[in-house]
Amino acid sequence: MNVDPSVEQILAGLKHALIVVDSDHVITRINPAGEALFGTSAKHLIGRKIQKMMQFSDPRLNAALTEREISLTARGVMISSEERKLGIVDFDINPLASDSSWRLISLSVMPQDGPILENDISDPSNLAIRAPDILSHEIKNPLAAIKGAAQLLERQLDDSQKSLTQMITGEVERVVNLLNRMQTLSSNQPAQTKAVNIHSLIDRARGSIEAATGQAVKINDKFDPSLPDALVDPDAMMQVLTNLLANAVDATKHLSDPEIRIITRYSFGASLSAQGAKAPVRLPIQIMVCDNGPGVPADLEQEIFSAFVSTKKEGQGLGLALVKKLMRDMNGRIRYDRENQDELSRFTLFLPVAPKN
Repeated sequence: MNVDPSVEQILAGLKHALIVVDSDHVITRINPAGEALFGTSAKHLIGRKIQKMMQFSDPRLNAALTEREISLTARGVMISSEERKLGIVDFDINPLASDSSWRLISLSVMPQDGPILENDISDPSNLAIRAPDILSHEIKNPLAAIKGAAQLLERQLDDSQKSLTQMITGEVERVVNLLNRMQTLSSNQPAQTKAVNIHSLIDRARGSIEAATGQAVKINDKFDPSLPDALVDPDAMMQVLTNLLANAVDATKHLSDPEIRIITRYSFGASLSAQGAKAPVRLPIQIMVCDNGPGVPADLEQEIFSAFVSTKKEGQGLGLALVKKLMRDMNGRIRYDRENQDELSRFTLFLPVAPKN
């Protein structure tokens, strides 16, 4: 007669480490794979504070260990104990359904050998922050009210003023679409791409920033009028452009002579091997967003697109990680550098051309 395996037998059969942490951040249970990861017995680990037993290089990830009712997933992050480095892991932390102040931590050690793939472990597109569904619900409710109020207000305005309420409605719809996308940020579902005039999106992004700041944004633009349509997801591309423009405005707001440039051009050089594509995807459409702000500190340049990395004191370090994720979803790429000649910070977007009908 078959006997159902016990909980202990199930936990012992798992290859990844599982840790149960109570409301006081104390380890109450750990499986054998966890003992192997930390190199010590469950008897030594149980009863100890989780933040004493594991640390990340980023303090904001460490803070997540002691935040109750948080759901978080990080891919390919370095973890250490008090004594040594434990390796690179996929890290998950989720509240228990029975008591959300208790959490379940999962650690899956990644192999240290083998080929480095195009989407390697440092790729921020492999990281996701999964907010509870209630958060999305609570944000969408007031957005729906704002959209409804704007539509009612539009009926009372003359034609010269309706563009403002139409902008409010359009931005609300874009934010709702972004919330839907962020709920599946860890997935690799394809973007809803179509042929789009990039210059029209840039103008919309500029208008969105001006509406948000309440003042005109001075931008020196140099557009290539012959640029063909790009194959992008319009909502995702708007998020990318508004994020970069908002960063540029923020970086230059305290300067006596702020300068922001947007340059578009066609280049024949860039291409990538995209998943599911028979031939490399060419990325000839380039958009450069430049500013004369202080730029990214040299020690952060290699990590600027990683989640939880920010040059702003109040920043969460998710903006550029999301930008890179959205660009990759559209088979595009983004690069940061600093022009030595003009001392401008520059983000360059590389995009595919829409096929002709």
